[in-house]
Amino acid sequence: MKYTVTIRDSPFEVEIHGGQARVDGEVVEAELHAIPGGPLRLLTVDRRVDTYAMVRHEGGWQLYRGGDLWEATVVDERTRRLQEMTAGGRADAGHVTVKAPMPGLVLRLEVEPGARVSKGQGLVVLEAMKMENELTAPMAGVVSAIHVRAGEAVAKGTPLADVSRGVDHDDSAS
Repeated sequence: MKYTVTIRDSPFEVEIHGGQARVDGEVVEAELHAIPGGPLRLLTVDRRVDTYAMVRHEGGWQLYRGGDLWEATVVDERTRRLQEMTAGGRADAGHVTVKAPMPGLVLRLEVEPGARVSKGQGLVVLEAMKMENELTAPMAGVVSAIHVRAGEAVAKGTPLADVSRGVDHDDSAS
């Protein structure tokens, strides 16, 4: 399985095969074992053992070792491809239309138009190839439109939801 791991804004590719890992092309012997009952993990890399506390939090992981803290995100290859297909790097434009990365069935909508969302928050759950795929907001903003309904079959490329930055949306006005 391939992953993109990002620590301190530095991404690197990790591919795992049994007791080996390829980290940015370099092969190392590696194993990660959980210590039951808590967040501690033993990481063995080329026979060197280190203990880490790993705590899942919104958007990724917090890693603690020796008084140091790192924020990390881990994205598997399938999720990374879905993110690329649905956001396509267009989030900086101020408006993004999230599209179906493949044909499927809309199982449920996670938000409604007008909802404020954070980057990575679920928008639509699409069933494709007997798997549930949560399509997420590629940026923080406001859901400006939902183009589908639960139960609707969609083709690849079908617009599902729009997310906009800087939408004038004032909840205090009544």
